[in-house]
Amino acid sequence: MKSKLLSIILLIVVFLLGLCVSFLFKETWQCPACSFNSADRIVPLINNQYSQETYSALSNANREIDIVMYEMRFYTTNNSVRQLEDILAQKAKAGVTVNVILEQGEWMKVTTELTKDNQKSADYLEKNGVHVKFDSIKTTTHDKLIIIDNETVILGSHNWGYSALNSNNEASVLIKNKDISSYYKNYFSNLWNQF
Repeated sequence: MKSKLLSIILLIVVFLLGLCVSFLFKETWQCPACSFNSADRIVPLINNQYSQETYSALSNANREIDIVMYEMRFYTTNNSVRQLEDILAQKAKAGVTVNVILEQGEWMKVTTELTKDNQKSADYLEKNGVHVKFDSIKTTTHDKLIIIDNETVILGSHNWGYSALNSNNEASVLIKNKDISSYYKNYFSNLWNQF
């Protein structure tokens, strides 16, 4: 009995030692397709910093804006969310291709409030020349991703709702890098073609 217990303890110790060694010598993550040069930049966007930086980046778009957003609330009042939606409409009217994928869902076969809010934003954007698709009801698309001119990516935790842009603790990042943008553009294109 004692030798069996000793064998089990020895086996556990060897296993744990193997885990520790593999952890210590684990390779650091490297982006397989990314290189950085002096023109690239990374900007952390904490809390309400997101709206201003995102508005500025969207304003500078020349060719294409691709967005995947879990929540995009529609407000009739002028606030930070409406300003972002308005710049998308302005860019679409100016000839920039604007594509948006939004979440839709059901709970016990009833359309969710989130879906109803996203539909209001979709209606507004579509009336202004923006191309909008919804994900499959069977899939939750929880992304908060923006790709601008295949050069700039904004991603993180910020939904397009008043609380997320003004009072929540949120963390996102703006990355100006063509390799990273291309990576996320491929991701976006795959989603766009699914829906």
